[in-house]
Amino acid sequence: MKPLLIERRSLIKGIAAGSAAAVLSPSIGARAQTTLRINAGMQPIMNGPAHIAFREKYFEKLGLEVNFVKFTSGPAQFAALAGGQVDLAWGGVGPFLVANANGQDLQFTSILMDYNKLEMVLVPKDSPIKSMTDLKGKRVAGVQGSDVHYGLWKLLHAHGMNKDDAQLVGMAPPQQVAAFNARDVDAAFIWAPFATPLVDAGARIIARNSDLSPGPAFLGWAGRRPWLDKNADAVSRLLRGWNMGLEKMKQDPEMAIRYTLDFTGMAREQAVAIAKDLDCFNSTAALDPQSIVHWSKGSKLHTMLGDFLKFGLDIGIAKNLVNIDDYVRTDVMQLARKG
Repeated sequence: MKPLLIERRSLIKGIAAGSAAAVLSPSIGARAQTTLRINAGMQPIMNGPAHIAFREKYFEKLGLEVNFVKFTSGPAQFAALAGGQVDLAWGGVGPFLVANANGQDLQFTSILMDYNKLEMVLVPKDSPIKSMTDLKGKRVAGVQGSDVHYGLWKLLHAHGMNKDDAQLVGMAPPQQVAAFNARDVDAAFIWAPFATPLVDAGARIIARNSDLSPGPAFLGWAGRRPWLDKNADAVSRLLRGWNMGLEKMKQDPEMAIRYTLDFTGMAREQAVAIAKDLDCFNSTAALDPQSIVHWSKGSKLHTMLGDFLKFGLDIGIAKNLVNIDDYVRTDVMQLARKG
């Protein structure tokens, strides 16, 4: 499958080691003598910390050159990762685990974002469908193998149905919007920003992934294990840059919106609406036992991912059972925390 590549932007050109030492404290400057490089997949969503980090040159100050490659969904990046077109891909923690179960040997670098409130089941405003139980026998647009596919599977079971009671019609988000407006499908399980104009036009929300506890839509970057082993320092700088962007976003939310508009082209009202339901985490949050995204054997996130793998096997998109215990790279987070 070819990646759905929309746009490629070289966002950061790097800085010389001497400049880094002048800008940063001595401890950081000393570790930033060599400029490292990452090609990282990105999706056109509200991603304030990442956008701020490159626009405010936080990555540069950490000795990191980043090139963002834009995709419209996580699954579209799998082939790009396998082919070495990108070093890291952005998406949900679950879909990359399914790719891992299919032989790609991927690991997740950190849990950075909770997108569950922004993934929703929509029906037309005049549709007779009022709840998930009304989806029996209906066609639902969504990205196959994604968080929303898992959400549909899980929500159907929660309402006494099974995976065959509603048909997922696999398509990318832009095509979902077109199919929804043309009434080619009965519903769409879609994420913001693609969902936002549909809701503004009157589409009704009958469920969200946040109705699950926990939902699957925890986002971040994943990479191939061999590459991550060799480039842990570069990834830790990426995560530290994210943290700097996150702190700046807390101080200046408007900056995150402004830079998001520049990268995604979404309408300002979309970005403002999305920001209200979006939670971003410090890149080391998975190390915190009190965090919703805490990662350890038996944690809620660990249990959800075990369930996500069962989902993949049940619907035939995952080929093998895999050990998930080391799927999330806590060692890279610890390196980022040390600074």
